[in-house]
Amino acid sequence: MKNLLFLATAAMLFLAACQPQKASFTISGTLEGATDKVVVISVYDKSGVNVKDTLNIVDGVLDYATELSEPVFVILGEAGGRKTLNFFADNADYTINGSLDAINEASITGGAVFETYKSISDASKVINAKNEELKKAYGEAGQAGDTAKQKAIIEEYDANNAEMEAVQLEVVKANPKSPVSAFVVSNIYGHRSIEEMKEGLALLDASLSESTYYQKLSEKITKLEAVAVGEMAPDFTMNDTEGNPVSLSSFKGKYMLLDFWASWCGPCRRENPNVVKLYDEFKDKGFDILGISLDQKKDAWLKAIEDDQLTWNHVSDLKGWQNEVAKMYAVSGIPHTILLDKEGRIIAKNLRGDDLHAKVAELLN
Repeated sequence: MKNLLFLATAAMLFLAACQPQKASFTISGTLEGATDKVVVISVYDKSGVNVKDTLNIVDGVLDYATELSEPVFVILGEAGGRKTLNFFADNADYTINGSLDAINEASITGGAVFETYKSISDASKVINAKNEELKKAYGEAGQAGDTAKQKAIIEEYDANNAEMEAVQLEVVKANPKSPVSAFVVSNIYGHRSIEEMKEGLALLDASLSESTYYQKLSEKITKLEAVAVGEMAPDFTMNDTEGNPVSLSSFKGKYMLLDFWASWCGPCRRENPNVVKLYDEFKDKGFDILGISLDQKKDAWLKAIEDDQLTWNHVSDLKGWQNEVAKMYAVSGIPHTILLDKEGRIIAKNLRGDDLHAKVAELLN
C-alpha cells in the first residue's frame, strides 16, 4: 500500500513538473538609497494609472515578481517622488541598476516589448533635451523682449515634436503587432479628430484589438461619434452649487452652451471674461449657458464662480477628471465648449472668443 501511495505521489509530482509554468514579470538588480523608502510600482491599465504594488527592498537589492495580465506601461519610483523610471513591460525578467535619487537615469534591461519601447524612448530623450533648452531660451528671449526670437523658438520646438512623432510612428509601422505600438498610437492620436484616430488604429494589427491602449482609443472614437456635430446631445442630471439636481433637458427651447471648465484651469479663467460678455449680450434672446466644472474642491469652485462673475447655472459632481458628464461627452481637455440648438442637437464644438461670439450672433441676430 505504501508503495502504491509513493508511486501515485511521484506520478503527480512528475505531471506537475511537466505542466508549462506561467511566465511572470520579475525585477532584479540594485537600487541604492531605497532601503526603508516606500518604492511603488504603478501600471497604466484599463482604469488609468494605478499603484499595483509596493516593493520591499532590503540593502538596495531588488527582488520582485508578479504576473501581468497583458504588456503594460510601468512607472517605478518613490511614493510622492517626482523622478520615476518609466518603461514598457511584459511577463519577462527585468534588471534595474541605479539609485533612487536618480531613478530616471537607472539602467534597465528587459523583454522584447521593452526593447521596442527603448528604441522610441532613446530617440525621444534626445529631442526632449533639445526642447528643454528651447524652453529656457524662450524665457530668456521673453525677458529681453525679443518676440521675433520667441517666434523662431516656437517653430523649432514644433519641428522637434513633429520629428519625435515621426520617429515613433516609424517604430509603429515596423512593429504593427507590438503592444508598444498600440500605446504609442493611443498617445499620439488620442486628442485628435475621429478620422485621425481611425487612421491611427489602422496602423495596428487586428491582433492588438484586446490591448488596453487599442481599446481605449476605440472606445473614445465610439464616445466621440455619439457626441459629434449633428448628433443629439445626451441628456444628463447633475447637482448645482446648492445641491439641487439640474437636467440638460430642462433647457430645451434655448440655444445652449455647455462650458466645461475648472477653477484651477488657467486658460478657462482667461476665457471666462469672453463668456461673460457673450452671456450678457444674448441671455435675453433665447441663449443660456450651463457650466460643468471639473473641480474637486467645492470652495474653490464657488469662489471662482463669484470672482469671475459667472451668473449662469453651474453643476459639478466634484470628481475632477472623473466628472461623469465630461466622460459622457469624451472631454479630454478644458476649456471645452459644446453649442446646442433649441432641440438639443450639437451644432458646434470647441469655439472660443470671437469665433464663439460670431457663431452665437449668427444664430440669434
